[in-house]
Amino acid sequence: MGRSLPPASQLILNQIAELKSIYGALRRSDQLAMDEIFDVVQQHRAALANAATLLPLEALLVLALLEEHKRANRLYDELEGEIRRLQSAQQEASFIMKSQRHEETRK
Repeated sequence: MGRSLPPASQLILNQIAELKSIYGALRRSDQLAMDEIFDVVQQHRAALANAATLLPLEALLVLALLEEHKRANRLYDELEGEIRRLQSAQQEASFIMKSQRHEETRK
């Protein structure tokens, strides 16, 4: 018995081929962004293979959205860490300034 569904990698390649007309009309910077989306989606071939009830384009969009969500969360985490670091540095600087003023008033 043969396969009833093409392999996930073939589904991805077929969908990319169907989007070539849109791809060709994009600016080069947008084409590069689209290339990145297709690259990250291909990391989820197993999930795509199990998404039998979805159309290939629907599955690609869901997986692209998943990757963007993960990327946004990483950026939020980095930003939150940087905010904490800056707040800590600000508190330390404030403490140093208060200490210096206190010493100056004692002289």
